[in-house]
Amino acid sequence: MNELQLLFQALASLLPEAILSRVLTYAAITAALVALLRRIPWFEARRQVAAPVAAVVLGQGFGWLAVGFDTAQWGTAVGAGVVIALAAVGGYSGTKNVAQHVRKAS
Repeated sequence: MNELQLLFQALASLLPEAILSRVLTYAAITAALVALLRRIPWFEARRQVAAPVAAVVLGQGFGWLAVGFDTAQWGTAVGAGVVIALAAVGGYSGTKNVAQHVRKAS
């Protein structure tokens, strides 16, 4: 396991069980949105920085959505946002690597 996977597991274990399923759903949506954004030439030219930044921004927005924009739960919202961003970037990267491997094998 690398450091990001350990961070993901540690943060995900701190989230309340009630929002964990929403967080994972938002992570899938965030990965899809980042993939769509990468089709924009400007975004693709800056993909090393733009994709993770977009995932963090979207993740934070979805993190606040997961807690219902309750400012008393700001720590949970920020933690959920980081989990969403890490899951989205990891999911997108893993899917991309598998697709490239399949293309190369064909």
